Amino acid sequence: MPATSELDLDTAVLGQEVPLNRVDQALRELWADDDTSKTRASLMNVAIYSEDSSSLERNTQLLGEITMQHSCRSLLIVNVPTAPKPSARAWVTAHCQLYDGKRSVCCEQISLVMEGGTADSIRNFVFAHLDSDLPLTVWWQGELTERLDERFYSVIDALIIDSSRWADPGGSLRRVLAARNSRTSRFDLSDLSWMRSHFMRMALAASCHDAVVRAELPKLDHLSVTHGAGHRMSALMLAAWIGTQLKCRLATGGGLRFDRDGGAAIEVSVTENTATKCPLQALQLSGPGVSISICRDPNSCFVRSRMEHDHHQQDQMQPADMSDDGDLIAEQMGRLGGTTLYFEMLPLLQAMLK
Repeated sequence: MPATSELDLDTAVLGQEVPLNRVDQALRELWADDDTSKTRASLMNVAIYSEDSSSLERNTQLLGEITMQHSCRSLLIVNVPTAPKPSARAWVTAHCQLYDGKRSVCCEQISLVMEGGTADSIRNFVFAHLDSDLPLTVWWQGELTERLDERFYSVIDALIIDSSRWADPGGSLRRVLAARNSRTSRFDLSDLSWMRSHFMRMALAASCHDAVVRAELPKLDHLSVTHGAGHRMSALMLAAWIGTQLKCRLATGGGLRFDRDGGAAIEVSVTENTATKCPLQALQLSGPGVSISICRDPNSCFVRSRMEHDHHQQDQMQPADMSDDGDLIAEQMGRLGGTTLYFEMLPLLQAMLK
């Protein structure tokens, strides 16, 4: 019998509950019938780890969205490390998509709910249920804890984090970078906070293709970013990326300001707007006689950029990235790596976080 649990959770979305020692057998039974219209597909392993017991349904939905674009074996782990009595329960199910109108292509999901789970128990569960030697992507939700230890991250091929969820972003960034740079690690690192700024960065880069805009960059002396509730990290990353591209350094003294050689000092302001859930809403760069503004209506799939300089004016409309976590994860899994700009802006960002 599965271990008992004191958690009051709605586990109906997780499929069939099975004893921990019968997970592999239960997976084989999923494919043991004579239904030849059902095909198992897997090109990678994807694990979501969370210490939020209310995340079960949402994370199962996210895995369903991810498997629509990427064939994988998915592992969903919810751990309540502070529970007084250790226990563990497991479920198996499959996410199936219709293919060519004739048959279903299905991806397996194994779910684990743990109380009092330790680094050893979490790592052993993941290791025991990986699909062959396929690469492993781990989406670690929430705070980084000691459960993400060296023996675990040394076998991860891609680690996805969300620094907007951290109480101490500066300290957590130092820990994850130390892990990534350790002798035994090999994982690519992706940060959802950084990915949420992609459409703003692309819109600004497109504006700077204009020779008039490029000529005015040394005059810029103010940078303003407006973000939604809980997304200050995305705004700071966007500001740090701009500062890095303009070869700035963080100024000493009061307030947030960038200094640079051969250009005006840039005053930086980061403002929260709680009226909308859109992570990044507006960006403005300005200086004497020049203004570059980029904004997004949260109900629109487009971002508008506008440059004004004396009698010269330029307007552009460009597609905006989706801000849903499932879409961001699925997109990133399709292009793992490519985080050079992220690591280039980190020194300035870390100085800002201090």
